[in-house]
Amino acid sequence: MIATTFKFWLNAAALTGLVTVSTAAHAQSSAEITAAAKTDGQLVSYGMSDDWVNLGAIFERIGEIYGVEHVDTDMTSAEEISHLLAEKDAPVMDIADIGYDFLGTLLENDLAASYKNANWDKIKPEFKDPDGRWSSAYWGAIAFLVNTDLVKDKPATWNDLLKPEYHDKVCSRDPRMSSYATASVLAAAYANGGGEDNVQPGLDWFKQLRDSGNLRDGVVLNVASVQKGECPISLVYDFDGLAKRDATGLPLEVIIPSDGTVGMIFAQYANARAPHPNAARAALDFLTSDEGQVMLATGYAHPTRDIELPAEVAAKMLPTEAYGKVHFPSSLDGFSGAVKKIVDGWSAVVGG
Repeated sequence: MIATTFKFWLNAAALTGLVTVSTAAHAQSSAEITAAAKTDGQLVSYGMSDDWVNLGAIFERIGEIYGVEHVDTDMTSAEEISHLLAEKDAPVMDIADIGYDFLGTLLENDLAASYKNANWDKIKPEFKDPDGRWSSAYWGAIAFLVNTDLVKDKPATWNDLLKPEYHDKVCSRDPRMSSYATASVLAAAYANGGGEDNVQPGLDWFKQLRDSGNLRDGVVLNVASVQKGECPISLVYDFDGLAKRDATGLPLEVIIPSDGTVGMIFAQYANARAPHPNAARAALDFLTSDEGQVMLATGYAHPTRDIELPAEVAAKMLPTEAYGKVHFPSSLDGFSGAVKKIVDGWSAVVGG
């Protein structure tokens, strides 16, 4: 487990201006949830694909315990919101996984149900909504994914990536479309004296990276581009980089930039209009359970509960000392404001 002290305080004041929902009831008993979920028989998720943080194995286990058949439609956090708004009168999704930067929009539109899962009292306040509308089972940090066959001198810091030797070798995504990229810009800001309240150093740094020719244009950062060698250096979440290493069999190394990175919180929630609400609650219970937390760590994600990982699982994680400069969101409002400034300022980076 990472022993970082989180500079993150989420409370009622941080959610000022969002829709107020009545306090959720605590979870039912395990037997009641199991029986009710079996009656539902199905579980539909958005944005929770099998290859993400070991979710394939996790949903298989949920199916074994609760007798539900699971289906997922992979999509971004922004697409989740669009689908939920379009499906208000004919709901499809039961649960979803959403980036922290989209939580404000989710709550403003009253799209999440209030449910305090079975492990609610074991989850730290910074990883849950006081009204039960979401909780976070895991987090990940922005990292460099380096193909050591193609890059012999491995970068250790953000400014290392500006070196001429990395010309046309760095892959990222568009922060107007991707939380990966938004968090990368914010991480670069922290590394260059900025932060949530001053994202400009991060935007300026990415303009330098692009102007130098080191940032690759026209390449979509995904498993295929990494596997084909199109992305010698990729800006990814640490857990996703490690999963890509396993999936491709390539000599890929995950490096946490020593001059600063961002810890992105991923939130799970039930649809306020879930067609299978009992199955949704059962899944949220499992994700935050001891077993669920270990299975997430098996997929290289950082559990949000303080649990002791099996030695064989802990040994596969990056060492704790690699995370000495992880910056977590200060508040929902503060992080959302930083994201908006990054999105609004990106046109100056790409020139249009």
